Amino acid sequence: KRHSITYLTGTASFIDPQTIKIKPENKDEMIITGDVILIATGSSPYRAPIFPFEDPRVFDSDTILNLKELPSSILIAGGGVIGCEYACMFSALGIDVSLVEGREKLLSFMDPEVADSLTRCMRNMGIKLYLKEEIQSVEANNQIETLLKNGHLIQTEALLTATGRNGNTHDLNLENIGLKSGKRGQLEVNQSYQTTCPNIYAVGDVIGFPALASTSMEQARVAMVHAFDLEYKTELAHVLPYGIYTIPECSMAGATEEFLNKENIDYVVGRATYQSNSRGQIIGDQEGFLKLIFCKEDMKLLGVHVIGEAASELVHVGLTALLTGAGADLFIQTCYNYPTLSEMYKYATYDALGERNKTSKIAAE
Repeated sequence: KRHSITYLTGTASFIDPQTIKIKPENKDEMIITGDVILIATGSSPYRAPIFPFEDPRVFDSDTILNLKELPSSILIAGGGVIGCEYACMFSALGIDVSLVEGREKLLSFMDPEVADSLTRCMRNMGIKLYLKEEIQSVEANNQIETLLKNGHLIQTEALLTATGRNGNTHDLNLENIGLKSGKRGQLEVNQSYQTTCPNIYAVGDVIGFPALASTSMEQARVAMVHAFDLEYKTELAHVLPYGIYTIPECSMAGATEEFLNKENIDYVVGRATYQSNSRGQIIGDQEGFLKLIFCKEDMKLLGVHVIGEAASELVHVGLTALLTGAGADLFIQTCYNYPTLSEMYKYATYDALGERNKTSKIAAE
């Protein structure tokens, strides 16, 4: 309303690259045209055929929001971001949670120390983790009976699937504009978020990873700047933050140790714990920590990884440093409010400098 945008509700499909048909509920179809079209239709939970979704006790990450009453127990299929977030929320509500994940570790894209710490915290919450396990069958009887391939049977009152998402492209009639979607309904785009049809752009979940609200909005800005040749934002930031809203929160920006090892980049790590930070002691966070990764040669910041209270906020200090190419001096010279969690940046940097001195002495000897 503030920008005088005409908002139309209905199911849209392409007639040609400039023309869209809109079918509202209980109304006549409408035809609209546009020189530029942006596809931002999002995604929907992938529903694997192994799960009996016809049973009202079996949910995906959308339908779980319609839960009328809390079950006493629930099995979550999938240990990605969505699966871990829901597992923590349900466990905090006193529900008996089991989580099955086919990979060896949870959230393998994250720093291993952070992922391992989260795994430990989840187990301490009482969440039963079945890692490196696959589901063989699911039957809806008096309870939901989930049989793992190792023969273990898990009985719960409810089941939530979190096994990936499909791009919402199936109703768009993409064949009318010469576009093809991938296996999971996702569209391919170039650096300006332009599809192979030059006047049609796509952003957000419908193009796949990272599929975050923050990045999706930035992608749309870049796309429209390109489409209308505006002098504004011409590319996405070269470093993006990731926030995982588990209990505790996890967040990261920049490089991981695994990546730096593959690239043969010499680095040094500094850590600071919530437990040794005054604000961390006040809020009672005994598990959280901040991990900074610096280039060993010039102490330029390469990566920031956080687990603990307000991690998704705390990471922004490091994110800004990464975007500006700053390093250890920034954190050493900055005077932070006391007591604050941000102060951990200074002490993690001191830790990294100390570690650098140790390794330099050992190398000299």
